[in-house]
Amino acid sequence: MPEIALEPRPGDSVGPYRITRTIGRGRMGIVFEGIADGGEPVAVKVVTTELSQDEVFVRRFQREVAAAQKIQHPHVVPVLDAGESGGLPYLVQELIPGGSLHDRIASAGRLDLETTIRLLAGPGEGIDALHASGLVHRDIKPANILLDGDRAYVTDFGLAKDSQASNLTRPGQALGSLDYMAPEQIRGEDVSAATDIYALGCVFHECLTGTPPFGGRPSMRVLFAHLQEAPPDISEARPDVSATTAKAINRALEKEPEDRPASAVGYIRAVAKAAGL
Repeated sequence: MPEIALEPRPGDSVGPYRITRTIGRGRMGIVFEGIADGGEPVAVKVVTTELSQDEVFVRRFQREVAAAQKIQHPHVVPVLDAGESGGLPYLVQELIPGGSLHDRIASAGRLDLETTIRLLAGPGEGIDALHASGLVHRDIKPANILLDGDRAYVTDFGLAKDSQASNLTRPGQALGSLDYMAPEQIRGEDVSAATDIYALGCVFHECLTGTPPFGGRPSMRVLFAHLQEAPPDISEARPDVSATTAKAINRALEKEPEDRPASAVGYIRAVAKAAGL
């Protein structure tokens, strides 16, 4: 029987990096703060023991590294290093000190429109850079937008799909986070840049109202809503958001990919224009 890989804890080493604290845990891995040889703090993302046994997942994780290393953009968190330690694959990224957009929303309850546009503008550029390189992120959500003050970055390429690479998913398998999944993603169909635009529209809703457009429901009802229901009118929950602006925000949530804005930057600019910003 093969030896079970043990997940690291603060005080352990992952490759040449000494782990100092746990930042967070997701479905795919654990993120630690670590110290590099030179003393600078870094973020170390380690695959969980369970998923390290999944050959398909490990191949997808390795592709995450390759995908991320292709992108050099000021609003995409760079990958600095990668390897395997104790049987667990890991990657190392620049440490972004300000937490995530998810944390900001949880603390504030909801954000005003001007702040939302300002925070999402940079990640919008980063998302377009991914698309220009032939990548679809497939998991745009507030937890994957990291903040350093009002400067924001896209991170976590764990579900990224390279349009030039083989599809490392099982037939009919839908990957993503339920509250932000586009209809085509739920159906297990091909994804495209429009899939990330849909998720960005969900993030807009969450920033302004505190919840994604179809959040707070049982999972099957969320799936049905993404597939069948019109998104809520934000101006009803936020009287300070005009009906024109709410309509511009909801353009990203069209059921058909071809009906959504063509780019993340163009979408955010259209919302800003509708809002008079």
